[in-house]
Parts: sequence; C-alpha cells; structure tokens
Amino acid sequence: MSMVFDEIPSDWLEPSTLIEIKANYSQTGVLPYPDKALIIGHKLATGTLAPGNFVQVTRPEEAIAYFGLGSIGAEQVASFRKANKTTPLYVTAMADAGGATKATGTQTFTGTVAVATVLRFKIGGRDIRFTALPTDTAATMAAKLAAAVNADTNCVVTAAAALGVVTYTARNGGEVGNDINIRVNTKAQPIPSGLTIATVAMANGAGNPVLQTALDAIENTWFTKITHPWSDATNMSAFAEWLRVRYLATSKLDAHGFVAKAGTFGDLGTFGALTNNAFLTALGLKNSPTSSWNIAASACALAAFHLNNDPARQLRSLVLPGVEAPDPVDQFTEEEKDLLLRTGISTFDHLSDGSTSISRMITTYKVTSLGVADRAWLDIMVPATMSRIRYDWASYVSLLYPRSKLADDDSAAALASNYDDGGAVNTAVVTPSRMKASWAARCKLYGDKVWIQNVSSTVKQSTFAISDEDKNRLEGRPIVDIVGNLMVFAQSLEFLA
Repeated sequence: MSMVFDEIPSDWLEPSTLIEIKANYSQTGVLPYPDKALIIGHKLATGTLAPGNFVQVTRPEEAIAYFGLGSIGAEQVASFRKANKTTPLYVTAMADAGGATKATGTQTFTGTVAVATVLRFKIGGRDIRFTALPTDTAATMAAKLAAAVNADTNCVVTAAAALGVVTYTARNGGEVGNDINIRVNTKAQPIPSGLTIATVAMANGAGNPVLQTALDAIENTWFTKITHPWSDATNMSAFAEWLRVRYLATSKLDAHGFVAKAGTFGDLGTFGALTNNAFLTALGLKNSPTSSWNIAASACALAAFHLNNDPARQLRSLVLPGVEAPDPVDQFTEEEKDLLLRTGISTFDHLSDGSTSISRMITTYKVTSLGVADRAWLDIMVPATMSRIRYDWASYVSLLYPRSKLADDDSAAALASNYDDGGAVNTAVVTPSRMKASWAARCKLYGDKVWIQNVSSTVKQSTFAISDEDKNRLEGRPIVDIVGNLMVFAQSLEFLA
C-alpha cells in the first residue's frame, strides 16, 4: 500500500514538492499530568471574590483581597503556598450561610503578676503576646490581650474584654469556627505564679455554607486536588458523592479531596466513618494550635506536588509546613493511630521541634458496596497511580490513533496495513493486537518508572477485542499491578541463648 497522508491529496497532478508536517507519537514518553489544585475558601463580606467565580492565585497576599483580611479562605491559600509554590492553584469563595452562628470562646484572668512578664498566647495558631505589669489587674490584662488580638488583623477571631474575661468571636460564621484553637502558649512562657488563665474552647458555631453550590459550578472543570474547610456530615457526604462521579469512566475528571477536623480520638473516628470514598482523604489532630483547614490545605499541597512527581510513592515523613504538633498529652498513641487508619483517618507523626509529618496518608474507603472489608483503595497512591495511568493511556491512544479505522486481527485489510511503504507503523488502521502492543509499550514505561510491577505477566492477562455488537467499538481489559510501599517491616530479632 502507499503511504498515508492527512493533508496531501492522493491524486494531485500539478508538479510540486509537497511536505506535510506532523508529530509522530509512537515513541512518546509518559505524558505530563496537568495537576491543578482548587481551594474552596470561606470568605468574609470584605472579600472581593464573588461566589461562583474562579481565579488563579500565585501569592498568599492575593487571597487576602479575594477572601477578606482575617478570613479562613486567606489562611487556606497561605498554608497551601507554604507547602507548594509550583502547582497551579485556583480559588473560589463561599460566604457565610444565612443565619449562621459564629463560634465563641473565652479566656478568664484571675490574680496578678509579681514582676513584668511577657504573656504569650496562640490564637487560631497565631502568636499573640503582651506585657503584664505588677500594677495590672485581671481586667487590665484581659483588655491588653483583646487589644493585641484585634491588632492582628489577619487573625480569624476578634476579641472583646470585660471584667477580666476575653471573649473571642470567629470572623466567619458556622461550625467551622469551632475548630479554632485558643490557648496560653506555655511552651514559650509558663504562666507566672499568682496568675491563672482559664480557657474555654471555641464552640457553638452553627450553619456551614452549602458546599454543593460550589461543586455544581465546577462540574465540568478539570481540577485534580481540592480542599475546603467544612467537615460537617452534609457537606462531607456531598463532597464524597461528587468525587465518586468525577472518577467514573464517562466523566474522567479525576479529582482527590482533602478535609480535616479538630477532635478527640472518638470525634475523628466518627468523622472518618462519615464517608467511604477512594478519592477523599480525611485528616485530623487533637488540640493542635493549627486550624483544621490549614492542615487540610497543607496536606493537599504536599500531595499535589509529590504525587505528581511520583504517584506510586508514599508520602510518609514529609513535613507539613506550619502545622504545629499538639502537646504530648494530646498526641495519639501508635495504637490509636492504627485504629484511626481503620476508620479512614490519615495519621501523623510529631517531631521534637514541634513540627508535624505525615505517617500514612489514606483515603476513607473501607468496605465494598456489599459491606465487605476491602483495602484495595486504602492508600492515596492507588487512585493517584490509576489516575495517572488512565490519563496517559487515554491521551496516548488519542494522539496515536485519532482517525484510525478498526479491523479484525486476521482480516486482509489489517494484515496488509501493519506498515506503510515507508516502513513506519500505519496508524490509519488499528486492530486489537496492535492496541495490545501499544498497551505493552506504555506498561514498559510505567514499569520503568516503578509505578507498576510484573509487567510481562499483566500484559499477557490484558485483553482487547472488537465488540460483537458494534464494529466501531474496541473493548479492552488492560491490567496493571501497582507497586507496593514499605509500610510495615515485621521482624523477629532473636538472640542465641
């Protein structure tokens, strides 16, 4: 047969030297994955970004204008960019729900200080301090603290003082404000003798925004990593279902979600049980100074960067910038972390300098649709690797066979058209066996990157055939064996007695 051209007519008569230029994709390596992160942020009334609009941000200070000074949304962006400065990041905003109640908490001063002392606090993870004098009454110290908090306009709470009591009010309304941590920073400065400061945690926030509104606005938009601050049951359920649909073959808009919550071991176990989803990661710490939405944004940022570099490699030991460890008494034991993993909660380790690193990042998937315990989708690397392979394989097929005819392996047309007269593979005609050969070539690349293993045996098990009902439909069952990760090294160290 003659060579195949896309632009040059087969019966051109005028003397000419005709040259068409096109890419040959037969030797194309693994295609870059277009990671694109989205933060659905909680805005204040002063924020300029209208709900339903989407903008790209490169610097944290841009988010202050979009979400408002002292907003949760501005903090989310800052935490993301602290951990990841390169992944394209987009934001959209949601305002307080109508009738939302703002969370409140208090700190009550009693007594005095004997000498001038710098008192240090952590309010929503931010360092606040003032100097207490021996002449200061409890009411004076409370007023000084409230003034210091209000002077930090990036803080997610405002403060008011009366009769020795500082009352904090979340700037954003809703349950999300209950996760704001307020504490005396005794690690930096113990409370001096003669003074007591009693803390009542933030609580009573109610009425989160309806996440579904934002999800509907991005139904057909490509985003690969998404985080938002709302951990209530309604929004978690909506998020999980939306992520599930995104992963369907007919959608092929793979996205992975990240949400965190502050809580006790029991609280987090309940949080993990809210969803059973292979494309959603739930995280949490007990009594960390860092707000939950900052933990989620930091984890999302790390996953976006490192899983793009290698989707099959675990994230263990990576430090979450800006995420502070809880006090030792509030840190989960190894046994508690193991139990949390079984409920769908990712776990962390804490270093001596007070920083926090990832121990095991998982999904909330735990059981099949029949209720059978299943760990097939446990680790975040599984959906990450499968998304990467699906994207590459689908893109490669589209590039190599964009206008191909489909023929049976043993047909005369197929046998005559394996190669054109120039000796190149003829992509104008594809057969099941030729598609399998293409799959084998891609798997060789995936194997070289150590995303998958046992390439030869899995390629042999992979099948491709033309549908019996539709001669224009090629059906396939490609198989891969995702490489494992060293999670547990069990040994019996014995000595000779």
